Amino acid sequence: MASVETKHETVLDAGTTRSRLARVYAEALLASALKQSPDAADAVGAELTDFAKAVGENPGLGVFLGSPIVGKKTRAALLATALEGLASHSLQGLIAVLARNNRLSLLRGVAQAYRALVNERSGRVPVKITAAVPLSDEQKTKLTANLADLLKQEPVLDVRVDPDLLGGLVIQVGDSVVDTSVRTRLQSLRTLLLDKGGSHGN
Repeated sequence: MASVETKHETVLDAGTTRSRLARVYAEALLASALKQSPDAADAVGAELTDFAKAVGENPGLGVFLGSPIVGKKTRAALLATALEGLASHSLQGLIAVLARNNRLSLLRGVAQAYRALVNERSGRVPVKITAAVPLSDEQKTKLTANLADLLKQEPVLDVRVDPDLLGGLVIQVGDSVVDTSVRTRLQSLRTLLLDKGGSHGN
C-alpha cells in the first residue's frame, strides 16, 4: 500500500494564506469602491481603517465578532444595523461577507492590503519615519518634499516617536532603511573605539 504523506499547515503557511485572503477581499472592496466613484477609494479606505481600529481597541467587540456562540445571521444583522448610515455600501458589503464566512478576524489584514492597493494605484509609496521627538508640520512638509524628489513618487508618511533614538531619523521605504539617528552613530563610534582598543592590545 502506498503511503500517504500528510502536510500540516505551519504558522508561516497560515500567515501566507491569511495574507492572500486579505488581499482578495481588499481587491473586491477596491473594485466596489471604484464603481461608486473614481474618487471613492480613499474615503472607503478611511472608513475601513477606522472600523478595524475600533474593533482592535474594543476587546469586547472583538470577542463578540469572533464568538462561535453568536450565529452568522445574528452577527450579520447586528453589524448591518450598526453600520447603516455610518458606512458606505462598499464597506457594509465587505463586513457582511466577512461575517457570513466567519472571517472578521481578517479585518486588520484587509485594511493593510487595501491601503497597499490604493497606494500602488495612486503612485504613492508608504514611508515609515521614526523620530526621537514629534515632527512639526513644517518638518513633515519639508521631509515629504525631499522624499518626493528622491523617490519620484508621492510619499505617504507614517511617523512614529522613539525617544531612545536621542536625535535624528530612521527612514524606511520597503526593505531599504536610512538610519541617521544619534543612537546608531554612538553605537558605531563605540564599536570603532572598542575595535581600536582591541587592536592596540595585540
